[in-house]
Amino acid sequence: MAVVAFDVFEFREQYPLYRKVKDEQLKMLFDFAQALFDNANFSLEQAIPKRKSLLYLLTAHLCDITFGDDNGNGSGVSGMIGRVANAAEGSVSVSLDVGQGLPYSQAWYFQSKWGQLFWQLTKPYRMFAYFPGIEVGCS
Repeated sequence: MAVVAFDVFEFREQYPLYRKVKDEQLKMLFDFAQALFDNANFSLEQAIPKRKSLLYLLTAHLCDITFGDDNGNGSGVSGMIGRVANAAEGSVSVSLDVGQGLPYSQAWYFQSKWGQLFWQLTKPYRMFAYFPGIEVGCS
């Protein structure tokens, strides 16, 4: 079974907001993405094109929260983590939260639009599956 190989040029074509991120940094973030979503023979997603899309999406999420995008957006730019819960203008005040009632892992993915999309697309992998008729055990 094949694994997804990271193609910097292809990634930049799909996610042009991260042109300022260096190639070496992108490769490092793709390695992190593989640690979060398996890219080996027994990956939860066996179809290579879909697995590549998920890994690139996760790499974009990591870009956003680590470095921010080329427009100066993302938590990598501000250093703030979480959703803006409240903002004021006079004397500048911002409060953040990670989402009330969200599991910590989900809140981490919800820090960027790419992470939110990854979370939704990988929902089937987090659900219990029951396959009737398969006997397991010793006789």
